[in-house]
Amino acid sequence: MTYFKLVLVALIWAGTFIGTRIAAQVFGPFTGASFRYAFAILFMIPIALIQDKNTFRLTKKQFLQVALLGLTGIFGYSFFFFKGMKLVPASHGALLVSLNPVFVMILSSIRFKEKVNPIRLLGAILSIIGVVIVISRGNITGLISSFQWGDAFMLGCPVVWALYTFFASDALKEMKPLKAATWATITGWLMLMCFVPTEEFPLHVTSKIWIALIYLGLFGTVIAAVWYYEGISKIGPLRTAVFNNLIPVFALILSVLLLHEKLEPHTLYGSVFVVLGVLLTNKF
Repeated sequence: MTYFKLVLVALIWAGTFIGTRIAAQVFGPFTGASFRYAFAILFMIPIALIQDKNTFRLTKKQFLQVALLGLTGIFGYSFFFFKGMKLVPASHGALLVSLNPVFVMILSSIRFKEKVNPIRLLGAILSIIGVVIVISRGNITGLISSFQWGDAFMLGCPVVWALYTFFASDALKEMKPLKAATWATITGWLMLMCFVPTEEFPLHVTSKIWIALIYLGLFGTVIAAVWYYEGISKIGPLRTAVFNNLIPVFALILSVLLLHEKLEPHTLYGSVFVVLGVLLTNKF
């Protein structure tokens, strides 16, 4: 059952690219993300309180830790994610964001002086080759001219996620995962709310948009996270992380089925390199 749930987690997180792509066409990054996490908080707080009655008790050190998590994993990631998904196809964005473990590996090697074995290094190189193919739209010689703002925003996602992972490693020594995730969501949401007044609220929001935001909050933020943490506790972080390799694959499929996106040859070629590279980086 655990493995089945982790496959569903990958499918749910792949769906966040679709949901964000839809919502980003109407809402600005701060407004759209604030609704996403407002819906998430409504569900996260009761679940967290059931698991730990001391959820709302934090030391000064813990508050600083969750504030850093909120700044990077919620505020920063949401900004880049919403801005990027407004400008690039969901399939394109999913491949760039799938570089998360590669950036985490790079940060770990720099910060903790961890040695990178040859297979993981090969995985990183393959992933970067795949991203170059995707960003250049298949014309590698014209990489610089092909590079767009949407690419820059999407590449910001794995950068801030690597920082989030780095800060989370310290925070999880002090508190339970769900408590840390709940507080990170709350602090990140408060940061997002500070910038909501800078964006115009759309005059008309369809039910499709609201459904996308509720999906992002309930499924993409709460249910998937709970199941993911459950997987870590039962089969360990390394075996759980392997399922993340399914996310770009599912995202490619969903983008075609739900958004009717046309998969360009360079996207397919690049996806082979990225998925293989991430698999090697995660597994070894």
